[in-house]
Amino acid sequence: MRTIDYHMHTYFSGDSEANPREHVLKAIEMNLDEICFTDHRDFDYPIDSFELDVENYYQEIQSLKEEFKDQIKIKWGIEMGLDLDHQEEIENLIQQYPFDFVIGSIHVIHHTEFYYGEFFKGKTKEQAHREFFEETLKCVKAFDCFNVLGHLDYIVRYGPYEDKTVDHQKYQDIIDEIFKTLIQKGKGIEVNTSGYRDLKTCGFPNFEQVQRYYDLGGRIITIGTDSHTSDRVGENCLNVAKKYQEIGFDDVSTFTQRKRD
Repeated sequence: MRTIDYHMHTYFSGDSEANPREHVLKAIEMNLDEICFTDHRDFDYPIDSFELDVENYYQEIQSLKEEFKDQIKIKWGIEMGLDLDHQEEIENLIQQYPFDFVIGSIHVIHHTEFYYGEFFKGKTKEQAHREFFEETLKCVKAFDCFNVLGHLDYIVRYGPYEDKTVDHQKYQDIIDEIFKTLIQKGKGIEVNTSGYRDLKTCGFPNFEQVQRYYDLGGRIITIGTDSHTSDRVGENCLNVAKKYQEIGFDDVSTFTQRKRD
């Protein structure tokens, strides 16, 4: 099974200062087979700006792709914040540029975000988590512009609760519908290895949920570190690839111009 990092951020993202060249050098050092840059774009992120200079981003990654073509395969993508309040703008942006790969992620729900905690105000943990999965289901049903759903358990990172973990059984019917929708639409999921840092045990989502996706018929799967600094490129990617093999996957999925290779 190939080892890839298909979720990386650089100084083109509003929350990173990383030089993409350093990401490439680290990926080569880690013996990765392929990488994809996926800088952020959200149309309505409260407080912070997630604008993206797409033209310059494209030119810089294409230059690196050419420079390092004999050492590693480099793809150009985007992490798109799926937001039902901005569906037309999102779909138009993705159609406008030749991205190899698009991650669809839920960062904002009706102008409330998770990082600073606005989304959680007045909600119990169960109410917040249920709304997150319900909104995720709405988005995967509504949008067609993405290739994989990013960090399904993203909600785990945040919330003013002593125990932030997700009790998946409470929402398994919704999660199963998310998986079934993705499978029917030819979309996949990622394991986001930042979960190893946040949860100390596994990625986002956990491998029980990856097994559930596989058992339902899902075969499109990627690995991404969500690295915002170069030292984290490739982190735990080999561990995830080995776990995928144990679950039953033949290989990870890679993409060119939004088509599965």
